[in-house]
Amino acid sequence: MYPESYEPNPLYPRSEDFEVVRKDDQTGLGVISHKGFKTGDIVAAMNGERIQDIRQHSLQIEPGIHLYDIHFAGYFLHSCAPNVFLDMEKMLVIATRRIKPGDYLLMDYAQTEDHLFKQFACGCGAKNCRGWITGKKDLIDEEDPAYQQFISAQVMAV
Repeated sequence: MYPESYEPNPLYPRSEDFEVVRKDDQTGLGVISHKGFKTGDIVAAMNGERIQDIRQHSLQIEPGIHLYDIHFAGYFLHSCAPNVFLDMEKMLVIATRRIKPGDYLLMDYAQTEDHLFKQFACGCGAKNCRGWITGKKDLIDEEDPAYQQFISAQVMAV
């Protein structure tokens, strides 16, 4: 999945084990696992360009430094009940619960991001769903038209 120009690592994802696919028109691309993992297993190693700005498919390594991984980890979908944890120091993806073949790799974006590229309404369906997803240091942008629409839909549902 990573270009041959990346230094080989046996933990890098292989195309026979993972696939980046379009989940739907609303969600976009996600990573499907073609193999199973147990809780605590190393799922894969990450790689990519280290950049100083936040981009849509970047992951925060530390304040001001982001991993721009457009081949694998940049496409993990969000869930408030994730099945992977990203160890940004060791650049490893760890299973937080059982992952079956055919499952999407799901992370909580607030786990790595102080500030998101873009806040959004969550539809993960988890019991602990936060509803509106921000970075861990972000305040909700109440002026965002998408947030206004989200609040209106919540009021209408009551």
